[in-house]
Amino acid sequence: MCGRFEATPSIQYIIEVLKEEKINIQLDYKKKENKTVNISPTESILIVLKSDQNYKLSIAKWGIKFKIDSPLIFNSRIETIKEKKYWLNLFDKNRSLVPMSAFYEWKKEGTKKIPYRIFLPDNEMFFVPALYFLDKEKNICTSLITTTPNGFIKPIHHRMPVIFSINEGIKYLSNSLEFNLQKCVPYSGEMSMEKYYL
Repeated sequence: MCGRFEATPSIQYIIEVLKEEKINIQLDYKKKENKTVNISPTESILIVLKSDQNYKLSIAKWGIKFKIDSPLIFNSRIETIKEKKYWLNLFDKNRSLVPMSAFYEWKKEGTKKIPYRIFLPDNEMFFVPALYFLDKEKNICTSLITTTPNGFIKPIHHRMPVIFSINEGIKYLSNSLEFNLQKCVPYSGEMSMEKYYL
């Protein structure tokens, strides 16, 4: 996880939800149509950033490449973030949030792998915490934070995204480094899944 996800809530919906949390957000990009289902690494995605006291909705490329010949890092393990100073600094200084409505995992059934759409039944949208990086052209690149799986995901995959509620996500952008490290744990709420032929 996570190699594909879904982000169906509209920009207007995201803005309204954040307003309910007393957050006024600025659109920090030229408006364009982004893919909303079966989003894969290297594609453009929406992210929420905090710069000083301002919250921004920006466009980022999913995946970080530090050099032309370096691998694309589209997921960042919370264990690696804790262990390596460079990643810990990114986690502290360059935080972002990725709004999602679901993510996909492939479950082996017999000789086939079947895609499943995994979602929160009581939430139209949730946030996945992420890191961002500015490349040489000042483009924003981002990497999702993953953790060990909870009991629901474990039979399907050995990793899962960290999942935050709207309120938890907003706090993640301002909380202390230590507090955020403690919060990046497997999701404990209710989850659902359905077969989803992409």
